[in-house]
Amino acid sequence: MVNPGLERAETELLLADERATLFLGETVGKMLAAGQVVLLTGDLGAGKTVLAKGLARGLGVGEEYNVSSPSFTLVNVYPGRVRFYHADLYRLEQGEALDLELLDEAADGVLAVEWAERLPEVWPPDSLLIELALAQAGARRARLAGPAALLDEAARVFKGAGI
Repeated sequence: MVNPGLERAETELLLADERATLFLGETVGKMLAAGQVVLLTGDLGAGKTVLAKGLARGLGVGEEYNVSSPSFTLVNVYPGRVRFYHADLYRLEQGEALDLELLDEAADGVLAVEWAERLPEVWPPDSLLIELALAQAGARRARLAGPAALLDEAARVFKGAGI
């Protein structure tokens, strides 16, 4: 695991397909420790839930769990190397999202939040932001901003895999 430190960086990756999106999530998930927060942003269909499935895989969530968007349940919790809290704020107004107290609830695990931009003022400064956008021919562009050590290692592994 990478110590998140305070130095921040940004990087951008091209994700050719869903497999690459899953792989990026898995790569990052393997580097995360309890207490870390991953903010997933992007339009509908940009791949936030696919990336969350990869995070779950990297955190050791078993294949028997169907990691899906918690749009209606708001938060799903999965056992793994550390607990994986997967939240989705799409259907919530700002006040409703604040009422969830996600950071307190997920302090013993990793929290991934889809539509995190709906509650920008509450996220810790060392959160990892992954902004997904559709690109050409089914590809996606991933802009990552967060702890420099984590981003450097994730980009190195991802690019080294040739996906």
